[in-house]
Parts: sequence; C-alpha cells; structure tokens
Amino acid sequence: MSWEALALVLAIHAAALISPGPDFAIVTRLSIVSGRRTGLWAAAGVVVAIGVYVLVCALGLSVVIAALPWLSKALSVTGALYLAWLGMQCLRSKGELPETRSESAGSKAFITGFLTNLLNPKAMLYFGSILSQVLTPDLSTTDTTILWGLLVGESFLWFGLVAVLFSSRRVLEWLRGRLIWFDRLIGLVLIGLAAKVAMSASR
Repeated sequence: MSWEALALVLAIHAAALISPGPDFAIVTRLSIVSGRRTGLWAAAGVVVAIGVYVLVCALGLSVVIAALPWLSKALSVTGALYLAWLGMQCLRSKGELPETRSESAGSKAFITGFLTNLLNPKAMLYFGSILSQVLTPDLSTTDTTILWGLLVGESFLWFGLVAVLFSSRRVLEWLRGRLIWFDRLIGLVLIGLAAKVAMSASR
C-alpha cells in the first residue's frame, strides 16, 4: 500500500471518528458520571469493536454480510433496541456524580463501549462500504497488520482524548448542577438515533 493511499484511509477514518454518534455520547457520559478511568475503559471497548470490524473487512466477511440482507437488518434492529435501552438509562438518571467507583464499573463500561460500536449500523455501513474497498483479502499480511494497528491506534487516541477531556476537573465543575440536563440530552440523542435506525431497518 502506498503512503498516499494510507494517508487517505487514515484521513477518512479520522473524519468518521469525530462525527457525532453513539460512541462519542457513551464515552462522554461515562467519563463525566463515572470518572476518567471508566471513560477510558469505555473508549477501549469502542476501539476493540473497531478492531473487530477492521479484521472482518480484512478477511472479506463484510461481503458475506452484504450478501445476507436479513442478517444486516437483524443487527440493525438489535442495535436500535440497545441504543434505546441506553437512552432510557440516561433519562432515568438522577444527574448525580457518584462518590465511589465500583470495581466492576470498568468491565461494564468496556462492554457498553464494545456493544455500542459493534451494534451501530453506522459503523457497519462505514466499514462495509468504505474500508472494505481498501481492506481486501488480497492485501499483504504486512500491510493489513500495519493498517489494523494504525486504525486502532487512531481510534484509541481520539476516544481516549474524549475521555480525558470530559473527565477533567474544569469540565466537571462546570457540569456540577447541570448533569441531570446533560444526561437528559444524551438520552434523547440515543433514543433519536435508535428511532432513526429502526426506521431504516423497516424499509
């Protein structure tokens, strides 16, 4: 793979990462309500799911998914239900910053981040239609490994930065007393995304 092609792929991936979506919402919220460590765990979950998608594209399995519309629809419906559930959890929040951190918070945040990305139809579409044009089975093992590492590293750099930023003391001080409204906003965004996904799946 040429340096020009590699730079183009990384630029496209960066644009996809910074676009608002459920991954950003989940990492942001968990970083605020549960602290930096939990936010980084959520970011790690998102990144691992991205790594799975990249690997799927490299193995050519995205072609199989595209050839089975019912599988894609089933995944979309599951993703919509999961986003709606997350949104309802946010709406039920009392907007309180916990004083203590649960030992299981990290693993729960990791699973939440992982499932949020894995069941996100936007991620399926992006990896299946765009990256699959570059990550083909005929790509050399070395190029595939390098590209996988760069895409995963770029993803963790972004979501790790989001977790650090939204768990900073200055941001937390500003949000104190406003957190319940922030939770409501995140909840409405996630439910809105769930409705959009469900409508697309029903077509």
